[in-house]
Amino acid sequence: MKLVFLDLEFTGEHAYATPVSFGLVTLDDQELYITLNDYSEDQVTDWLRNNVLNKIDANKSLTKKEAYIKISSFLKNYSKGEKIHCVSAGKGQDMTLLEQLYHEGFPNLKYFHALHCLPDYLNHSEHFDLHTIFYLAGIKEPYIREDYANLEIKNEKHNALYDAKIVKECFLKLMRTSKLKGLLKF
Repeated sequence: MKLVFLDLEFTGEHAYATPVSFGLVTLDDQELYITLNDYSEDQVTDWLRNNVLNKIDANKSLTKKEAYIKISSFLKNYSKGEKIHCVSAGKGQDMTLLEQLYHEGFPNLKYFHALHCLPDYLNHSEHFDLHTIFYLAGIKEPYIREDYANLEIKNEKHNALYDAKIVKECFLKLMRTSKLKGLLKF
């Protein structure tokens, strides 16, 4: 099973949110971290500025189009034609924004539809979110997932790559719980 753990930082919990950064980590520890320079600045809050943007090197940030090219290449190479099962930090926003990024590959398409436009390795409904996995394991999701993941490096929260690593470690630990052990083969 091909698993990609992802986290995004974005401009808010609403329908018009735009991505600020993407962190992707594969089951075999391949990593990709991308920051964007064309997010909606009118949606930037003080929280976003103080917890995310002040940690980003704007000189290394990309446009959505450039991010699409890097992310789609990374995922295509990792998939080797197999389905990729994404495990996201949030229930829906992360996957929605990742899927919407693929619209960059269809610039002349007025209405992007993930069902028809995503590559086969992503176009399926077999993605997971960490909130639901905690629930299925019978564990009230810890307020601080970082503590549950027990990573050696600490306090890089809200860096999308670091948070994707937390998603991975939480997922692997959850899959070893008695309720979920053996549920997935990877």
